[in-house]
Amino acid sequence: MASRTKLIYQHHQELRQHLSKVLSISPVAALPPSDQSLLKNASEEDYALITDETIFYVQGGGQPSDTGTISTSSSSTSSSTESEAPSKSTFEVTAVRHPAAGGAILHFGRFNPTSQPSLKVGDEIQQSIDGAKRDHYSRLHTAGHILGLAINALMHDGTLPSTLVESKASHYPDSAAVEFVGLIDSKHLAAIQKKTDEFVASARKVSIHWWSMEKLRKDCLGVGDEFELPEGETEGRVVEMDGLGAYPCGGTHVATCDQVGKVEVRKIARSKGVSRVSYRVA
Repeated sequence: MASRTKLIYQHHQELRQHLSKVLSISPVAALPPSDQSLLKNASEEDYALITDETIFYVQGGGQPSDTGTISTSSSSTSSSTESEAPSKSTFEVTAVRHPAAGGAILHFGRFNPTSQPSLKVGDEIQQSIDGAKRDHYSRLHTAGHILGLAINALMHDGTLPSTLVESKASHYPDSAAVEFVGLIDSKHLAAIQKKTDEFVASARKVSIHWWSMEKLRKDCLGVGDEFELPEGETEGRVVEMDGLGAYPCGGTHVATCDQVGKVEVRKIARSKGVSRVSYRVA
């Protein structure tokens, strides 16, 4: 079984290209059923590639995975002999997932132009992510936390009920929203928009930290009783909007609050005691 993949983006989310090595390549059909199910409608042309390190964001935490390409690095190409001319095909990454067990990240995709693997175990490869897509996802993720902080601020000043409990969020482009247990009346949409605009305009720094569980529970919002650190970890990754608040978060983010652009609070939907506040970024 391949070793754990190091998540480079958690410490260096600014990277758009990165050199790493291939640990495993296999057809999706050869994976355990629990991992095959991670890629819908897979065909015989779909493969799963595992690397020792990755800058591809792994789907989770309400954020979609990165897409991009993996190809033979220039150093690997230059070391090839004329009789071993390197293949020109590229592995096009369409989805990145955590496996059902273990920490070897699965990069799903296809080889182009050939359907056969043009990489082998041990190859040094160049990872390249779709930068425009990453930037959009980062804006959405930071915007979601800013919206959550705005609602929390309105709870504290008495505009919204203090009994609201932040539960979960989605930062997908077509379904971005934050959810609170409790009822938020639609009449408060304008106040939420105003506070969100204020926090965006503040241009506060957005920082990534690694905090102990004690500090995380003390200083972060959105930490329920069920929250736990990954097995073997002693510190949790945190995103902090300076002076506004912090959340435990494994996602990617912009550098300052104003970089999210215009955040439009679209509507407030209520169902079964939960209020869902949807948003989008322009």
